[in-house]
Amino acid sequence: MECFRSYRKIRRNKKWRQYVTSLAAVMSMFSSGIHYGWPSPSLPKLLSGSHPLNLTSDQASYVTTVASAGDIVGNILFTILADIIGRKATLLLVAPPQILSMIMLYFSSRSKILLYTARFLGGMSEGACICILPIYICEISEPEIRGVLMSFFSIAWYSGSLFVNIVGSYYSIETTSLVTLIFPGVFLGSFVFMSETPYFFLMKNRFRESRLALQKLRRDNVEEELTRLAVDVNRQMSERGKYRDLILIKSNRTALFVMVGLGTVCEFSGITSLTFYSQLFFMETTVALSEDWAASLMILLQLTFTVVSLLIVDCVGRKPLLLSSIGGCCASLTFLSIYFFLHDYSTLDMANSNWIPLAGIIIFQIFFNVGLGNIVNCLSGELFSASVKTKALCIQTIVYATCVALNTKIYQVMSDRYGLGAPLAVFALVQLLGWIFCWKFVPETRGQTLEEIQQKIKGNRRVAPTIEFRERGVEVESILN
Repeated sequence: MECFRSYRKIRRNKKWRQYVTSLAAVMSMFSSGIHYGWPSPSLPKLLSGSHPLNLTSDQASYVTTVASAGDIVGNILFTILADIIGRKATLLLVAPPQILSMIMLYFSSRSKILLYTARFLGGMSEGACICILPIYICEISEPEIRGVLMSFFSIAWYSGSLFVNIVGSYYSIETTSLVTLIFPGVFLGSFVFMSETPYFFLMKNRFRESRLALQKLRRDNVEEELTRLAVDVNRQMSERGKYRDLILIKSNRTALFVMVGLGTVCEFSGITSLTFYSQLFFMETTVALSEDWAASLMILLQLTFTVVSLLIVDCVGRKPLLLSSIGGCCASLTFLSIYFFLHDYSTLDMANSNWIPLAGIIIFQIFFNVGLGNIVNCLSGELFSASVKTKALCIQTIVYATCVALNTKIYQVMSDRYGLGAPLAVFALVQLLGWIFCWKFVPETRGQTLEEIQQKIKGNRRVAPTIEFRERGVEVESILN
């Protein structure tokens, strides 16, 4: 009941500008979700033998891994731009590679090079979105709704993945590419009217524009919040902001350690492999549902329980959801691994138990998306100082892309050689270690400003805002005016 009372309070406060701005921003993530989910309905077509490219299993695996290389390149390029031209302008530049990728997919039946290049460009945009969107949303949002707005990121991602899985299951790769071209255009047409973040303007000492951006995002008087933000950004920007400072400064090192660890745990849950190969997985393991319906059900569950996470993340907190999520993933993956080992290596009659893989995947999806699938993205925008945020997320996205490439290749190689039980056992072990990691190292950030989170990571007790304003407000107020 406390959660629903807080949401009624949010509605009365009419914070709709932040919701609208966030929704416009995450349209870019919807298109990246299309890129992310594209292999699920497309790989069976590419491997069918009737497709002009006639790919082998090994060649098809590079459809997924080359996208990870694009993630890394796009991540490095766009994070540099985000600190130079701004978060908004950088996000707008995500759309052209998405459009070009979809056009190239339309013609990809003519050449493997076109196919791989299209996936690489889609990966570039995905890497940019993963890195820049959390920064943008965190910097425009108030603490009490930041978790909700960050959940839009995952909802848009899974919505795009669900859309392409449904459309791609019933239409050709060429038709699907034409249909999906609509969404980067929708993003450009809506997001161009949105505001740059007040944080970025303050980082560049553009105080007048920061005030205007804050007024556009808030309904009430913004002077007190602007003063607090100016103090916070001024302190954070006074810290060194080189890549080496992510290691040399203890608070940055702590935040990076936490996020690299969580990112590894998240990706080595097997979520990406099970999404990329979902239709092939269900084709081989169950007759309870057709593979296209089972894959769509899996992505629908991702979307549904991300919405559940949205409703409770700012009430329950980040860490309890993470611990519950990782524990549930570990249990469901262990269960599935045991089933597949028995199926492949025992003499037991498993003919009447082909519903188990579908049930196990449903349980896994519920636990993953109520915590890991959403909270990691949320924390990535919260834990780093403004002086190193883009650089930290650049490294985090490189780790993400590397883990995607590794776990999809591990899944393909181990499942081909030893059966599905082997990669799932590896993923379950990582989740067990991840639960211990989360319990020991991950901080709680619910309801805290970005500066309060920084002080918590540093181990400092936060000075009361009213006292801090008395000590430093006069100097900041003179700058703002």
